[in-house]
Amino acid sequence: MSEQSIMYAAWAGVVFLAILCLPMAAVRKFVLSLTSWALRLSLLAILAAGAYLYFRPAEMPAEVTSTVAASPELARLLPDPTVSYFSLCLACLIAAPLVPILAALDITRILAGRRTARLAAIADGEPVVMSASTPPREPTRAAVVEQPAYVVEQPAYVPQPVPPPPPVATPVSRPIDRRTASTTITTVRSHIPVAPIGR
Repeated sequence: MSEQSIMYAAWAGVVFLAILCLPMAAVRKFVLSLTSWALRLSLLAILAAGAYLYFRPAEMPAEVTSTVAASPELARLLPDPTVSYFSLCLACLIAAPLVPILAALDITRILAGRRTARLAAIADGEPVVMSASTPPREPTRAAVVEQPAYVVEQPAYVPQPVPPPPPVATPVSRPIDRRTASTTITTVRSHIPVAPIGR
């Protein structure tokens, strides 16, 4: 590669990085998307390499084992480099601190662009103008059909009048005549049979 091509590549890099530094919503979203995808692919590559070296521990690079041996902290955290699961532990140790950074990049990438400007305007108390091309969606509500309630009216209870008790006949006391009484007694005696008297 000639020096002139290297110079052109350096100038292209300078211009490209200068564009990426501009405070534009589209540029920021592009940078966040590029960074998050690069980090995601790097983490997947590290985990895949750890799984590959688990089945072939003899292919472990000598630089990795020498770096772990030169660091007492890593030597205490990781197992012996000669075991098969050393590569898995090393891959987890590298990928675990970077997963929260990847999640933060994904969230900021989603919110970047017009959404960030809209949220900033709302936080500053400025009126936000909605574009006519994307009208706000109205919340859909389930149609509720009100059915008429059937009320059965029962007649009011009216107490029936109690009939009065039937009149009881009371005997009427009349004055008894003496002549009538004597005649009645005589008549009764004449009807009584008299037994014959034995001789």
